[in-house]
Amino acid sequence: MIVPALPAASMVIIDDRPDLHVLLGRRRPGAFVGGLIVYPGGAVDEADWTTGPRRFPGAEAPGLTADAASAYLHAAVREAQEEVGIRWGFGDGAGFPAVGHWITPEDAPRRYDTRFFLARHPGGDVRPTDDELVEVWWERPTRALERLADGELEAIAPTVSFLESLAQWETVAQAFAATRRGVSRTFPWGVTTF
Repeated sequence: MIVPALPAASMVIIDDRPDLHVLLGRRRPGAFVGGLIVYPGGAVDEADWTTGPRRFPGAEAPGLTADAASAYLHAAVREAQEEVGIRWGFGDGAGFPAVGHWITPEDAPRRYDTRFFLARHPGGDVRPTDDELVEVWWERPTRALERLADGELEAIAPTVSFLESLAQWETVAQAFAATRRGVSRTFPWGVTTF
């Protein structure tokens, strides 16, 4: 029996420190993908469907209506606040470009249909604020890929694909400019679109 894939959203948060760094977190042991590095994210809740379109109008994601894209974006923003304490105010959803769509393989016991969005760090400290992540840190994408290759870190395919995309750029502005080029890389369970 194939488990249905639940709607989920994740936020790939980047900052110039002074060059491009990405916010990574390690999932707590025993959780879904426990011990692996991830971006803040989680399930799309019922309230995201009603609040998202009002809070983030203008959101877009391939294959979704504007309201659905706003709901997914709202979930990603909410999860970033809940998991690492980052807060964004109300704003134009177009400021958070959709950068990927991944679905957990059909043979997995737990499945998610996840939309990924790119965001600039709005400032402030980041820290684990609930029990989902045991640590969070800023890292250059190239360094994270080196640590993955050395076996120091472990990650699932979407995390690696976004690190590979980000490793091409030196600044946040360059990464955001890349989202407008429409370049996609397709994988067996997903697509990364920058």
